[in-house]
Amino acid sequence: MAAAPDLVDAVVGFRAWRILDDRLLSPYIPCRWEGRVMHAVCYPANRSLQFGRGWLDRPHASPHPDCRCGIYAHHRPGVQTYFGEFHWVEGVVSCWGRLEAHAQGLRAEHARIELFAVPEDAERRAAAEAAAARLGVPFAARAELEAAATAFGAPLPRALLP
Repeated sequence: MAAAPDLVDAVVGFRAWRILDDRLLSPYIPCRWEGRVMHAVCYPANRSLQFGRGWLDRPHASPHPDCRCGIYAHHRPGVQTYFGEFHWVEGVVSCWGRLEAHAQGLRAEHARIELFAVPEDAERRAAAEAAAARLGVPFAARAELEAAATAFGAPLPRALLP
């Protein structure tokens, strides 16, 4: 078995958050981002929410290859419009620590919000601006998000993708 490579730079990824008031929430699990930096934890509540499917039943470091835990990010930006009644914002995160690579994205041990994409919709933009003001997150035009991300790290090398 080969040893995991050490990456010099942070890995950049793209993700979205739901916005409630000026707070960011993960899209699928009850996890609030209180600051720009998030540290992954495998919450016991996830195991009961998902009826144990895909989640380990014992405490472990996150992300774990046999669990679904970790901070999710996509390799490329993409329009994520599936958050129902919630306002939402896309953005760039820099990721480091343990990483689990997947075809469309990754799961990280640590992530920091670097940029938000400017939402086109005025109501979503106002919600994103409130969250950005609280966290000190700058904005970039949606079309420039991928290019702007290079200031914060590099994409996961293709050789590490499954």
